[in-house]
Amino acid sequence: MAFVGLHIHSDYSLLDGASHIDPLVDRALELGMNAIALTDHGVMYGAIELLKVCKKKGIKPIIGNEMYVINGDITKQEKRPKYHQLVLAKNDVGYKNLVKLTTISHLEGVQGKGIFSRPCINKALLEQYHEGLIITSACLGGEIPQAILKSRLDVARKVAQWYKDLLGDDFYLEIQDHGSPEDRIVNVELVKIAAELNIKVVATNDSHFISCVDVEAHDALLCIQTGKLITEDKRLRYSGTEYLKSETEMCRLFRDHLCEEVIADAVARTQEVADKVETYNILGNPQIPNFPIPEGYTKETYMAKVARDGLVDRMRLESYDELTDEYRDRMEYEIEMMHQMGFATYFLVVWDYIKFARDNNISVGPGRGSAAGSLVAYAMGITNIDPVHHGLLFERFLNPERKSMPDVDTDFCIDRRGDVIDYVTEKYGTDHVAQIITFNRMTSKAVLKDVARVLDIPYNESDKLAKLIPVSRGKPAKLKVMISDETPSTEFKEKYDSGELIPGTAVTFQRWIDTAITIEGTNKTFGMHAAGVVISEQPLDTIVPLQRNNDGSVITQYYMEDVEAIGLLKMDFLGLRNLTMIQKAVDHIETRHQDIKIDLDNLPLDDPATYELLAGGELAGIFQLESSGMRQIVKELKPSGLEDISSVLALYRPGPLDAKLIPKFIDRKHGREKIEYAHDILKPILEETYGIMVYQEQIMKIAQELAGYSLGKADLLRRAMGKKKIDEMEKHREDFIAGAGVNNFPRKSANDLFEQMVKFAEYCFNKSHSTAYGFVTFQTAYLKAHYPVEYMAALLTAISGDQDKVQMYIASCLSMGIQVLPPDVNRSGVDFTPLDNQILFGLSAVRNLGLGAIEAIEKSRNESGPFKSLADLCDRVDLRAVNKRALEALILSGAFESIEPNRQQLMHDLELVVDWAQARAKDREVGQGSIFDMLSAATPTASQSASQSANSLPAFESAPKAPPVADYDPQERLKLEKELLGFYISDHPLKNVQRSAKILAPISLAELGDQPEKVTLSAIVMLSTVKPVTTKKGDSMAVLQMEDLTGHCESVVFPKAYARIGQYIKPDARLMVWGKVDRRDDRVQMIIDDAEPLETVRMVMLDLDPSIAGDIEQQYRLRNVLKVLQGEDKFAAKTPVIAMIRTRDHQQAVRLGSQFRVQNAEAAVAALQAAAFRARATPLLSV
Repeated sequence: MAFVGLHIHSDYSLLDGASHIDPLVDRALELGMNAIALTDHGVMYGAIELLKVCKKKGIKPIIGNEMYVINGDITKQEKRPKYHQLVLAKNDVGYKNLVKLTTISHLEGVQGKGIFSRPCINKALLEQYHEGLIITSACLGGEIPQAILKSRLDVARKVAQWYKDLLGDDFYLEIQDHGSPEDRIVNVELVKIAAELNIKVVATNDSHFISCVDVEAHDALLCIQTGKLITEDKRLRYSGTEYLKSETEMCRLFRDHLCEEVIADAVARTQEVADKVETYNILGNPQIPNFPIPEGYTKETYMAKVARDGLVDRMRLESYDELTDEYRDRMEYEIEMMHQMGFATYFLVVWDYIKFARDNNISVGPGRGSAAGSLVAYAMGITNIDPVHHGLLFERFLNPERKSMPDVDTDFCIDRRGDVIDYVTEKYGTDHVAQIITFNRMTSKAVLKDVARVLDIPYNESDKLAKLIPVSRGKPAKLKVMISDETPSTEFKEKYDSGELIPGTAVTFQRWIDTAITIEGTNKTFGMHAAGVVISEQPLDTIVPLQRNNDGSVITQYYMEDVEAIGLLKMDFLGLRNLTMIQKAVDHIETRHQDIKIDLDNLPLDDPATYELLAGGELAGIFQLESSGMRQIVKELKPSGLEDISSVLALYRPGPLDAKLIPKFIDRKHGREKIEYAHDILKPILEETYGIMVYQEQIMKIAQELAGYSLGKADLLRRAMGKKKIDEMEKHREDFIAGAGVNNFPRKSANDLFEQMVKFAEYCFNKSHSTAYGFVTFQTAYLKAHYPVEYMAALLTAISGDQDKVQMYIASCLSMGIQVLPPDVNRSGVDFTPLDNQILFGLSAVRNLGLGAIEAIEKSRNESGPFKSLADLCDRVDLRAVNKRALEALILSGAFESIEPNRQQLMHDLELVVDWAQARAKDREVGQGSIFDMLSAATPTASQSASQSANSLPAFESAPKAPPVADYDPQERLKLEKELLGFYISDHPLKNVQRSAKILAPISLAELGDQPEKVTLSAIVMLSTVKPVTTKKGDSMAVLQMEDLTGHCESVVFPKAYARIGQYIKPDARLMVWGKVDRRDDRVQMIIDDAEPLETVRMVMLDLDPSIAGDIEQQYRLRNVLKVLQGEDKFAAKTPVIAMIRTRDHQQAVRLGSQFRVQNAEAAVAALQAAAFRARATPLLSV
């Protein structure tokens, strides 16, 4: 006798199962099982992962699904029982039918809404798709157990007989014992029905976690799902017995209500079920879709024709024979390799949808990933980077010595990516195309906070502990690492080891962290992959289970790697906002400059203006370069070619940054560090990167040129080094050294070079990808350098939904001398509009103004000219589209400024004008006019005509007006403007202190995220919102939103600081603040230690002669005076000292460090003057 777990939930039963598949299978093996099933709730998410793990560990996988069955039409939304049903696939036919049923349940049978929705099937579908399936009566939620519990034994027998008639010996009655009275009642009756109807009984344990020690962790997971505390009584909870049990444990169950023989048979029959299941043959069978081939061609000859013709066009030649040997040989080699590897259809599919995009003016990126290394891809228009010219390698993309599916990822205009997906869906059929699912797993930081919530641990404690977890390359360290001897935080480990209670709770740090460790990495939610699309030869619903994403899109239930594992063709259709923005900029340029045509694919790569812009650090809005860290590097590097841009993109990553490769790269470029090559062969390979290995392709070329490797073998070496495959690397080491010896390279030198390659392989990047993205970077820099107004207008349109970025780029426009104008009802369109050295605000960025309203305004303006007044607009547009709310938005955002600058007057007029315009519209609708319309329509006499023509007025002039009122005061006007636009545009409350802000504050809020933590910084800000908070101890503190001219950020004033400065913390207050940067996951905020109203901020202006730079005695004397003036209380010393260093031609203001702030401006001036320094006290607002 042997027991096999047949009713098992993994963490793919989202927030209900806590078992991860890999350790689950390990536990099954420990318990002596030779097979294991996976039956998650209504889904097959983990099926392929189960297959792969079981194959690796030598145990039979059983693919299943605990489905929901209803009686009646699944497409009708009715309140009715949704019965559980355990369904297992016993062979490939059963797998296809299970996939079909799962897909139908999700696409057609979802019952209920929100968290209560369930994907359902019915018996009719089971009749249709039962072949190859094993079905059991499931848990207490099954239809037969439910009938028993309702004392409807006749119904229970009838349903059992129906399944028996349908499935014969492949239907089992399932008994479970989790200690409830209901289990006992159901089990006794199930055994009776089994004997009566000759149905076999199978024993299962409804497993939701791996071991009995995981009970509390699983309980915490349920609380995370339901939003409850673990201490609450009224909540979802399990019995604690729902773990993977051994054969011995299973045989001990049921004894208080079933006989030993029944129990033994039921446990043994789990092995019978497992033995029925055949080996699945569903992995690795390519499913490339059929592509229509023109008559007279095969797929191979047609692909070759498209490629050859394309290369002739690319090179602007008359015939293929005119190609140089280098290009022709490369092309024929690639075509031959693709044919041998069976990828002709693949490339035709990709070529076709990219051709569709280009033919329909959908922007396509120049390339992405290693595909840019293919000349065939370049010739077919799949990429736009010439790999021969840029030294890119085909074998980095497709390696004849390591056959795997090609991976062509493509960037499309983000607004029209959906059009390309629609095209392939229509071409290959809706049942052959789907997007791909993703799963959001609980990372260490997130799970620590989630568990803290359910254990009722105060937020400040969970936040404090979570912040001790370092993040590397976007991934936080795992909790097991945090408590190990190799912990990156001794404080974290000490708290865990201490056994102490968390302050204010009865929970220890150890209990909290152990609970979190158990469910770390658990799947929490699903989503849709940002780019992944699958296209299949056969209908997808027999290959992969499908469901709907939250937005209604059809997605696979297998994630990216599992989709590829079953042979499906996976494409990445990425939406890149920069492509949309680039095309918009080109449209602006060609509209405003009729004689100019921009060819983005053939920009002059040696353009001086572009490199001047890069060297000057004007990188706001430049693709991949606009972070402050990158900005500084580019300014120091001063790129002089695309190669420099590509290199810096490859180097600006954690590994090369940690290895300090960028300073070395810059110094070598500018001749400050000597470049040496270990062998002459290396010079042409490494010359473009100044002797530093930057690219994976360079490692491949070194192996080829120095050690005689084929490029295919060199790619295997590159992979072995990158993945640290020790055994493979050692084999390659000997081959490399031997090959280098043929070129007279000493063994020791060859070994040293190999070690260097191993080291750099960890950092090296894909040159094909870096070159392609470097080209996009160059495009954006070129457009900004030559057409800054058009470029910035396109940029503002592209990010108009992100108010933080809009504010930042408006500040950038101002620094470039480009004025951003408020919206104008007579000139603004949907988007931001470029003018002469000005950009007009786009109406789409105005709140409460929908697209319908904008279209109605533009239509009327185009047909009948500019609006003369508010009444004229209301009379001419459909007020159902441009409603009162939209009109208020236009008025308060300043869109009527060119017609009537008094915004408050327009707001007072609005009600009267709208009523008047609606009445006129109603009259027109029923064919009537006012008495005035009728009189004006009457035919006048000649004399009347002459006299009336001088006095006649347009209809809108007769509109009613409110009594005259004064406009809003400037502060209120700006406040209302900000509410509609999200930021100030016509003016800013901090504009008059802009010069002082540059002198006094080292940072703007836009730069806050780039600053180090634990360093005191100052900023001049305005408080947008103030949220008072009372702590558990009753202390006052506040959470604030601050802003300046460049952006805004959240900040916190804790009780100690609030006690000193709370009087200043008010909405709209203009303050100088001092504090430190604090990072919370992906958010950056400022912890404020001190603040002072701008109205009272005074500065000490200190006039210094440049000679002080060389006068040590004078410096020492100044330092001592300021030290005394600062005093003991650092918070009392708020007054900054500004040194004005005067030369014959100009003067420069330099703010002395925070350690030289003084307590009292007047006292400081007196003391400095007494020490023979020229000083004066000046209010900030007077500067």
